[in-house]
Amino acid sequence: MEIDIQEIEQFVDLAEKFSQKSILPMFEGEFSDGNLELLPGIYDTAFDIGFASSPDMSLAGSEYGIWGSEIDSSGILSSILTLLKISEVCGGVAMGLNSQGVATNLMLQAKKELPFATAKVALCFQEGFSLPWCGTILSPNEDLPARISTSARSAENGYIINGSKSFVYSMGDVDAYVLLARVEDKWGCFIIPSDDDGLTGKDVGQRTGMRACRVNHLEFNDVFVPEDARIDDGDAMSFAIRAMCLNWIGITAIAAGIAKGAVASARTYIADRYQGGGQIEDHPAIKRLVADSEARAYAAKAAVLSLKDIDLSFAKNSLARDLKLCAMAKLTGLDLCAMAVTDCLQTFGGYGYMEDFGMEKRLRDVTTLKSAFGAPNYLRQLIFDLGKEI
Repeated sequence: MEIDIQEIEQFVDLAEKFSQKSILPMFEGEFSDGNLELLPGIYDTAFDIGFASSPDMSLAGSEYGIWGSEIDSSGILSSILTLLKISEVCGGVAMGLNSQGVATNLMLQAKKELPFATAKVALCFQEGFSLPWCGTILSPNEDLPARISTSARSAENGYIINGSKSFVYSMGDVDAYVLLARVEDKWGCFIIPSDDDGLTGKDVGQRTGMRACRVNHLEFNDVFVPEDARIDDGDAMSFAIRAMCLNWIGITAIAAGIAKGAVASARTYIADRYQGGGQIEDHPAIKRLVADSEARAYAAKAAVLSLKDIDLSFAKNSLARDLKLCAMAKLTGLDLCAMAVTDCLQTFGGYGYMEDFGMEKRLRDVTTLKSAFGAPNYLRQLIFDLGKEI
C-alpha cells in the first residue's frame, strides 16, 4: 500500500491548525474540561473541513475523514496521525471524532442505501462493562453470541430488536445508531433512527474524564427496523471485529496524543519555574520524570503506528493475529500513557492537581480511556485466549 507522505503531512498540518483555532479557545476561562457549550460548533467545523467522517456522501469527510471510506485503499495512517494531533489539545474531542468514524466506517462498508438520511451516528456494541469473549467473536457457531443479550428476531418485512447497550460514545445528538446484535446464532448489524419510539437513552451522568463526548446507556424495546436497515450480508462478525480493532487503535492513538501533550506542558512549566535560585528543570528528579514520560509517550505512539498496515479485511488466516495485535497495543499503550501523564503531573507539584494547568484533566481522560471499550482485564483474557505467540 503506497503512502503519499506529502498528503499525510497536509493532514497533520490541518489537524494542528484545527486544534489551535477551533479547540484551544474552548479552554479559555475557568472550566475543568473546557467550555463544553462550544462543542457543537467545534464538531460542525470538523465536519466542514473533513475530519469528521459521515455516511452522508455529500459531506467532506466521508472519504478522507477519520476512518472514512478511503482507509481500505489508502490505509489508516492519516486517521491515526489526525487523532494523535487533535488529542494533544483535547482527548475528548478526539474521542468524539473516533466514535463517529468507527460507526461511519461500518456503514460505508455495507455500501447500501438506507431507508432514511443520516449524518451523525454512534456505535452500539458494548453491554455491561465488557465486550464479547473470544469464542463468541471467532467461532459464533460453537460459542453462540448468546452472551450478547441484545437480539433481533425476524418479523414481517423486518426485525424486532430488544435489549440494551452500555457506554455508547458520540459527538452529541445523533441521527442514527449502528447496532451490533444477535440474530439467532450469528451477528447482525442494524441502523436504527435515534428518534424511534422504542429506543430510550440515558446519559451515564458524572464521569471521570472524556467529558467532551456524550456517553449514553440505551434500551431497545420492541424496536422495529425494516429489512433494508440490516446492513450486513447475513453475518456481521467482520463488522464486530472491525469495530473492535478500529476502536482500540483509535483509543491508543488518542492516549498517546494526550501523553505527548502532557510532556509538552511539563517542559514548558519546568522551564519557567524557579526554586532555590534555579530553574526546576535542572533538578535531577525532574529530568528523570520528564525523560521517562517522553520515552513512554514515544513508545505508545510507536505501538499504534506499528498497526498502520493492518489488513482491515481480516482474512480468516490472520484474523486472530490482527485482533491480538490491536488488543495488545491498547493494553500496553494505555499503561505507558497513564504512567507518562502521571509523571508529568508530578513535575507541577501540588499545582498539577489544580484545574489551572490542565494536567488533572489529562490524567482523568487517560484513566477513562484505559477502561473504554475493553478494560485491561478483558484485554488480557482475550490476548491469552487468542493463542500462541505472534
